[in-house]
Amino acid sequence: MQQTRLLAMLCVFLMAISCASTSKNIPTARFSEYAVAPPSSARQTKQDVTLEVEVLAPTGAYSHPNLFSFDWSRIPDRFRLAKRFYPEDDDGKAWCYTFGFGDRFLTACNVKITNNTPHILRMKDARVYLVVPGEDPVAAVTNLGTARLMPTGEKKQELPQSYLDADNSLVHWLTQFEREWELRSRKKKKGLISLSLAYPIGFASQVLAQNQRAYKLINDLNVEILPNFSYEGILLFPAIVSFDQAKLMFYDITTKTDPAGNPVEKTSFEFPLKLREANMWFDRDTKRWKEGTAHME
Repeated sequence: MQQTRLLAMLCVFLMAISCASTSKNIPTARFSEYAVAPPSSARQTKQDVTLEVEVLAPTGAYSHPNLFSFDWSRIPDRFRLAKRFYPEDDDGKAWCYTFGFGDRFLTACNVKITNNTPHILRMKDARVYLVVPGEDPVAAVTNLGTARLMPTGEKKQELPQSYLDADNSLVHWLTQFEREWELRSRKKKKGLISLSLAYPIGFASQVLAQNQRAYKLINDLNVEILPNFSYEGILLFPAIVSFDQAKLMFYDITTKTDPAGNPVEKTSFEFPLKLREANMWFDRDTKRWKEGTAHME
């Protein structure tokens, strides 16, 4: 665990490596993330209603440019120091994984519900929870948060409003993780990497603000889904990715209605999540992280 934390700090995981490193070894970030297990259970159909779950994890970040890529020209100047951690790739895009920071990641999934019945599905009674053995069920985060920078009175430092309000939003959690990492890094002795590469707390919130329209957070399914239409969104839970096993539970999902659209049959869907160990190494040529084991330059 200590080795994992140290490597995460040195790399400022994900997309957080200095391109000026002189090390002959390509640093590798080792971390844990969730995956639906077995993979075949990620898509389930009951009574012509289909649920699909994709875990949003660091190794899949490049598959979601609408969430994790950003334009440096739209980032406030005060965060320019972070450019050494988030360089532009060969396509001119910079990337920042925004569901965690350092060695702490929140549990996030993209969910798609498809109605293949001939009637409107009213989902107002449906509920979704993350269930971890030995813990109380966890409800999803309901608020993306406010990334607007506010003065703190501390050396003219500005921080996101949601962090200062401690509103339990995604912006709040991300900024909290950034601050915790910064405080821990200050205590580390100088060694493989210079701690003079200060990280500007609040940066991730600005990436979120830039991509805000893509972050459709849902905490329940109080919607109507028309026949042959789908409902899709992100379920984000304030639970650190750390438990060996967890379950994403959907309760009281309407699978059959009468001609008027009233529920006559409901069921539950269960998606098992399993902790997996992953490695990623930074390719200095393409300026992107790649999954796998680090190797010599």
